[in-house]
Amino acid sequence: MADIQTTTVNEEKFHALSRAGDFELSIDATGAEGPSPNEVLVADYASCFTFACRAGAQRELDFELGKVETEAEADLDDDDDLTAISFHMHVEADLDDGEVEDLLDLGEDICHVRDSLKESLEADVDVTTDAF
Repeated sequence: MADIQTTTVNEEKFHALSRAGDFELSIDATGAEGPSPNEVLVADYASCFTFACRAGAQRELDFELGKVETEAEADLDDDDDLTAISFHMHVEADLDDGEVEDLLDLGEDICHVRDSLKESLEADVDVTTDAF
């Protein structure tokens, strides 16, 4: 049996309802009735990277980040394919440059979504500390 199972139903046009476990996500290629598949992918990547940074900070660096807000931006080509992704992370903790570098290294190592993307789509990330 697979580790992850989802079901996606598209009855017409370009809107679909995807179910993962007990959760349902509305996705619309046109963006009219929900986020587009590219928006969902970028949000998934930003969420996973944020969680990976928090896990790395707790397990490996022995500090708490406090509140973290990650803003994500992505560029599309003429075919609506993702060509670049960037994150700007606002972190409540007051970290020095070395701690930020260690945090980002761990985020990259731990983030499962990053590992699933082609190398050219790995996010460019910058961090503002002591942000809240």
